[in-house]
Amino acid sequence: MPTLQDGKSAIEQGNLQQARLIFQAILQENPRSEEAWLGLAQVVTETNDKRVCYENVLKINRNNKEAKEGLRGLEPQEDPLVAALAGPTKSRTAEEAVEDEPTIVSEEAAPGFEPEEERETPVSVLVVIGLALSVVLFAIFGGIIFYAITSLSGG
Repeated sequence: MPTLQDGKSAIEQGNLQQARLIFQAILQENPRSEEAWLGLAQVVTETNDKRVCYENVLKINRNNKEAKEGLRGLEPQEDPLVAALAGPTKSRTAEEAVEDEPTIVSEEAAPGFEPEEERETPVSVLVVIGLALSVVLFAIFGGIIFYAITSLSGG
């Protein structure tokens, strides 16, 4: 049975594929191993897989600072103007992501399992819809004002 030290050694040697397999093997035997989830988060390449790993650590230990920092590091840094135009959006905090049992990572990281999908409207779609509504409202109210001015002036 591989150990956590074997996984860490594989990372130090630059063999991320071997490290991933070692951490997966450890998690097969002990799915509540914080260290194995943290190690797996270091070697998986997909952002969603990293998020699942960090969330699993927090499901095991809500106070794990490394997992909280890892989740914060995965949060996209938004442009303030786009964020203001899009309005408030609900993003999951590390505490909200915590549940009872660990979730398995994607097919690449844990064969046979699929991650949960998050469904959020992309910010760019919201911005386009807002701009389109602005143009329509401007045209309607501009027409009303033009009609009122021409009616009052007798033209």
